[in-house]
Amino acid sequence: MKITLLLAALLALVPAHAFAEEGELWEVSTKMEMPDMPEGMPAGMGPMGGRTMKMCRGNDPKDTFKDDKEMKDCEMKDIKQTDTTVSMSMVCKKGRTAKMEIVYNKARTEYKGTMRVKDGGDEMTMRMTGKKLGPCDAGKARAETDAMISKHKAAAADAEAQYNAMVKKSEKDQVKTCAKALDTMNPDDFGFHGYCRNNKKDKNCKSLLADYQKGQPVVAEECSKKADLFCENFGTTAGFLKVGSASRRETAGRMCGEDADDLKKKLCKTAEKTEDYEFIGALCPKQAKPLAKKHCAGRSYTVKEGDPRRVEKKWFKFCKAVASAALEGDEELSEALTPERATKAAKDEAKDEAKKAAKGAAVDALKGLFGR
Repeated sequence: MKITLLLAALLALVPAHAFAEEGELWEVSTKMEMPDMPEGMPAGMGPMGGRTMKMCRGNDPKDTFKDDKEMKDCEMKDIKQTDTTVSMSMVCKKGRTAKMEIVYNKARTEYKGTMRVKDGGDEMTMRMTGKKLGPCDAGKARAETDAMISKHKAAAADAEAQYNAMVKKSEKDQVKTCAKALDTMNPDDFGFHGYCRNNKKDKNCKSLLADYQKGQPVVAEECSKKADLFCENFGTTAGFLKVGSASRRETAGRMCGEDADDLKKKLCKTAEKTEDYEFIGALCPKQAKPLAKKHCAGRSYTVKEGDPRRVEKKWFKFCKAVASAALEGDEELSEALTPERATKAAKDEAKDEAKKAAKGAAVDALKGLFGR
């Protein structure tokens, strides 16, 4: 991010003793802070954070500022100093601003300070401490400092490139996941984009959505569109059926602001009108039962075509859906699939019992006749 390059340049502006003519060698420690630092930030992002270095200063900060290409479009304002304080602010083109405040001890041998920079939507604070070590060659030190700052700028630029690549990959992966969630009609894969679609007033959702719209607008837009398409599909027989299990249908219902059971009843009526027998077989037992008795019970998929026992091609998907629902525990459909077999088995069992009883009675009668 550009903000790290600006901070690298600003560090050279930290004033020494009242803009002294002679060079002064200072040991400077810095620590950078950025709110909402993303996870996985490449090493080197914020190249001067948590570092200690020696710097020789002596030039008027305004002269240093004029020589720095990174701040050629900036203007220094409100330069104020007292015996123990120095402050200044800077306004640059494209909305970049900076403010620096330094507080010295009475002897001006130590200082503490902060530098706050804003660049568009990014903010960063650099906290500094300094300790005077003695005199130095300002000209030579300036050249060394420029080289050091150039090195840090190069590191920052490299880290920025890594970070931007990481962000783009993350955006691509998230959009791909949302596209897959739509394709497979799996509401769980939408993550918070799905959960928050119908909960935009929720405090956490408002915060997350705002963060994405600000930081990853492409993801926010694409996943929102795909979530909307998911809910459109969920309102159709094909989409509702593709969602799968009852628990997923409940999740999809919450995501889309629908009662899954009520929507299923509505779609069962639609399926009757459109002759969507696969949907009826899978999810509408009331309508499926008589059809299953007529077109599925006692029939087979494997016998030759033309055989009256074969399931007609038109009813293949329906019968498979009914069989699947029966296996999952739908007793009505299970009964509908085998009514004739069940009846025949019951009759055969009754006949066997009757035969056994008759045979037993005859044996008892014979025993009585012969007195045994």
